[in-house]
Amino acid sequence: MQSGGKETFNTMIIISNQILIDFLRLNNRAVEIRNEQLGKQLNEMIIRHGGRQRAETSAGRGNGEGDPFGFPKTSMSYDFPLEHIQELLNELVVHF
Repeated sequence: MQSGGKETFNTMIIISNQILIDFLRLNNRAVEIRNEQLGKQLNEMIIRHGGRQRAETSAGRGNGEGDPFGFPKTSMSYDFPLEHIQELLNELVVHF
């Protein structure tokens, strides 16, 4: 749907680059990329697929960097269109 030049979506979900890093690490992907760099790449992908950064950062594991090549502790959260989640996951698997 289009409304004033902006695409609108029926269902928005909350995702974070932390969740996507976990997904990649659990599947032995992007293992040579530090969390900081991986998070930046994921942020770009999320935004490209319609994600909008939320006002607050959600962590869920406490603050801190965590293992730089493992599971991150902090994260950026996004409102993300459910309609685009499959496209995002497909890009992750192909890209990494």
